[in-house]
Amino acid sequence: MKELLFQILQAVIIAVIPIVSAYSIKWIKQAAEEAKASADSEKIQGYITEIANAISDAVAATSQTFVDELKKNGTFTMEAQKEAAQKALNACLASISPAATAFIQETYGDLTEYLSNKIEAEVRKQKLETPTMLALPVMESTEDTTAIAASTAAATAATIAQTAINQLDAEPKLHEQD
Repeated sequence: MKELLFQILQAVIIAVIPIVSAYSIKWIKQAAEEAKASADSEKIQGYITEIANAISDAVAATSQTFVDELKKNGTFTMEAQKEAAQKALNACLASISPAATAFIQETYGDLTEYLSNKIEAEVRKQKLETPTMLALPVMESTEDTTAIAASTAAATAATIAQTAINQLDAEPKLHEQD
């Protein structure tokens, strides 16, 4: 009787071991995939944070070292605006790691276009965050006030439209699947 029970137990163990092994292997692979996905996600979050900080720092530094002085002197022209954008782009490119650069290129395509759009958005964001004092001469006529209000509204609408276009251009590009 003992021998029969031993043989039954041995047969059950032999049958169960491959099943348990298969489930164990599947569970280990799943755990490894989850760990890899988590690590990839953390790496991507690190790139995004690095890129955002580089853009913000480049815009702030360019504003402080170049733009503010030109505005103070009243010499901030369209040409100077383009130069400031290039200075911010150069500063940004210099501070982003090669891995973050590769991430942008793989995810969004053109590095310069992506950063330029993000820099423009950051400039706008920093302008909105920093309240500026606007001194307008007192107007005697409501006609002049209306003209100023209309031109201000038009300029604001144009800025909002341009920012929206830049943000749409900066959206990730989907790769076509075969």
